[in-house]
Amino acid sequence: MSVWLLCALLFSLIGQTEQNGHPVPIEEVKVDSEESYCAPSDCGAWVLKVTWRDKFAEKNESEKVGYDIEVLHTEQMTRVHSETIHVMQDKTSYYHWKWTSPIALQCTSHSVRLRRHNEQHIGEWTPLYTHKGRDLDAATTTVYPHDQVFVVGSNITFCCIVETDRRPLSVFLNRISNRTYISKPLLFEKPSMPNIDCDVEGNPSGSTMFIGYPPDDQNLTCITRNLNSLECHWEKGRNTHLTVNRKTSYTLNGRVCEFGKCVIHAVKKQVTNCTLVARNPLGVKTLTDTADPTHRVWLRAPSEISSVAHARKVTLQWSWNEENYASFPMICQVKLNGKIYNKTFNGEGLSSAVLINLQPFTTYTAQVQCGSYEHFYKWGDWSEITEFSTKEDIPEALDVWIHYSEQTTSVLWKPLTQQQSHGMITGYEITIGKMKKELKTQLCYNITGIEKSGQIITVSANNSAGRSPPSTIIVPSYPENEVDVGRINSSKGGLEMSWEEYPSSTCGYVVEWFPTYKKTQCAVAWEKIPKCDSGACETWKRSGIFEEGVRYTVSVYACTDDSPKLLKRSEGYAIEKKPGKVENLKVKNKGRNVELSWDEVPLEQQNGFIQRYKIITLLSGSEPAESHINMAWTEVPEVHLKLDPGFYTFRVSAITSGGEVDQMISATIVVCSTVTLIFMIITVLCYRKRKWLKKVFYPDIPEPKLAGKWMTKGINCTEMTEGYMKCEIQEVHGLEHPSITESLHGHDLISSNSRLVPAQHFNQNISKSPVDVSYCPLEKLTSIIENASYNLTIPEPVGVAQMSDLTLEMQDAYLPIPNFVQNNFAGKVSEGYKPQTAYLTDA
Repeated sequence: MSVWLLCALLFSLIGQTEQNGHPVPIEEVKVDSEESYCAPSDCGAWVLKVTWRDKFAEKNESEKVGYDIEVLHTEQMTRVHSETIHVMQDKTSYYHWKWTSPIALQCTSHSVRLRRHNEQHIGEWTPLYTHKGRDLDAATTTVYPHDQVFVVGSNITFCCIVETDRRPLSVFLNRISNRTYISKPLLFEKPSMPNIDCDVEGNPSGSTMFIGYPPDDQNLTCITRNLNSLECHWEKGRNTHLTVNRKTSYTLNGRVCEFGKCVIHAVKKQVTNCTLVARNPLGVKTLTDTADPTHRVWLRAPSEISSVAHARKVTLQWSWNEENYASFPMICQVKLNGKIYNKTFNGEGLSSAVLINLQPFTTYTAQVQCGSYEHFYKWGDWSEITEFSTKEDIPEALDVWIHYSEQTTSVLWKPLTQQQSHGMITGYEITIGKMKKELKTQLCYNITGIEKSGQIITVSANNSAGRSPPSTIIVPSYPENEVDVGRINSSKGGLEMSWEEYPSSTCGYVVEWFPTYKKTQCAVAWEKIPKCDSGACETWKRSGIFEEGVRYTVSVYACTDDSPKLLKRSEGYAIEKKPGKVENLKVKNKGRNVELSWDEVPLEQQNGFIQRYKIITLLSGSEPAESHINMAWTEVPEVHLKLDPGFYTFRVSAITSGGEVDQMISATIVVCSTVTLIFMIITVLCYRKRKWLKKVFYPDIPEPKLAGKWMTKGINCTEMTEGYMKCEIQEVHGLEHPSITESLHGHDLISSNSRLVPAQHFNQNISKSPVDVSYCPLEKLTSIIENASYNLTIPEPVGVAQMSDLTLEMQDAYLPIPNFVQNNFAGKVSEGYKPQTAYLTDA
């Protein structure tokens, strides 16, 4: 019986496993794609999803079943993927498998087949189940994927579907079907929007991609502002670089919201869970927060803030726009003139605060913000700024001082600052003994001199609120001769004074300073130094308040119960400058010794302590910067030099620690002996008056001239042997000439071929016919020569008639001197006359 049961069971299993000798087939196989998130929907599918049903597994629930799966490109039957999987059998007998393709499923058709696989038996392959690609029906050139979003760092393979028998250009090189070409994987390493083009014989087509990041939102925090609802806030984190319909979308507890505007209802004193989901095509990020609304209160700003001001306090008032704030315990603070006020205020529904210790007559600005008092979370929003001004109050006491200046005593007081005046100062009141005087704006008052030392003076300031407390000072004795004036040194652009402690000082010390030489009325400054026990009070140092190049007088007084006591007085410059010019340069010389002197630079122009003077000696005409022959230094305004004779230029400049004056004074002198000096002066004068001297002492000698209208080249007569003269006449021509006197008649003295032109007035001893003249007595010749400058003494001239058109040509000849000529020469020699040679030139 048992054998039959065993056989029946065996045949039953065999019947279930095989039908007509074949294994039970795999049924209900379906191949589909899992669409990607993109717009339009046909932008590119990458996941191939396979489902099937296996009846063999229904009867073998405890067995683990394996399957072999293959994926092929349908058109070329190229296997692109194979895999063996193992699944646990379940009651439904339905199984599924997913595979991500390296190229978009639209590029070409994909076929899938599978078979059962276990240790004892490997089943038969199922028929091919195909997911059709767009290369079967695409009407135009198309690129896949297109308009799709990828994460940064993706390697993407693109395909181009073209018309039959055409081949694309550019990156599409590998053919996987009759109409489909694919590219190599392209890496995108940063956010971008690349364009992929497929150009087929001049007909381009392309695809735009979007490379970005998934959501990276962080730090979700939910708070309440109105005590009824929760507002949730968070940070976006890294930029996704995706926009428009690809940007991140948000939901808070299932309700769609936008960034920064997610609000949900909340219940008081009840913990609320908040879940935020951020989603974009590349991923999803979820954030959560748990909050008790009463512990997350962020109050809104107060509204309608106003003020009621007094001299030293103000009351601020405001209101709330939220009804739930009326009974809510809160704490508030005030920002006064941009700084937090030093006190906080609290209460339920607080709506006012009083600020004290304010400055009178001052304009303030104020803002208010509040927070939860019981469970403080954070300060709320600031209110709008409100402005108010406090009222006036009586002024503070004046700082009063008394100063001696050129035998005049002045009472001075410092102007009150805005914080000290507490209002608009309308005037001052000064009291000296029984005398009272009202002053408007002046800050000093000259005492007439009738006041005695020890007399009390009081000064007060007035404004609309009243009069300040009186300030008192006692008239001191005249202090000018009590101390010597020293020199104060500058310290880093300032002045520094120190003094010994004065035992009788009861209220400290007073340091006074003013411009020494530019002081005007009320131009005195002072500073009161309180008394201290450390011994550090006997030092005063100030900088940044002094003018450059101005000498200041600084005095130190001890403040006593009586009048101030002068302890020390010094003068100095905070910053020294170049001094003014040296003026009135004077020169004295005795031989080679030269004494230079000049006026000291006026004290108000010194601009510093003059340390010494520099004297540069230069030769006249030399360049100062190149060839000075001497440089001397002196501390007094004079110097003695010893120089060689010559012309010199002296340049003198005063020197302070600030430098020396840029423009130096020059003077030129002559250094020489007395005789040489006189000779040089005479030489200069003679040179300048040379024309006058020549005219007086050396007049020009006029040229010899013949009487009448003559044109001569020259006549020269030379005494030869005794009784003879040699005369040379060159080209003598005349239009008019005196006739020869009768004394020449009868003497055959001249033999010449000269021709006498008929004249109008010949003497009777002269023939009217032409004659030859070869010899002529000297007296007769000289009688026709006009030369007044010789002053020759000759016999009375023989009368000669006037001739015209006279031409005289003479040859050299020895002429016997007539007796009257010899006698004439003899007479002249006896009188000191010496023979002369005369030379006539053209007149």
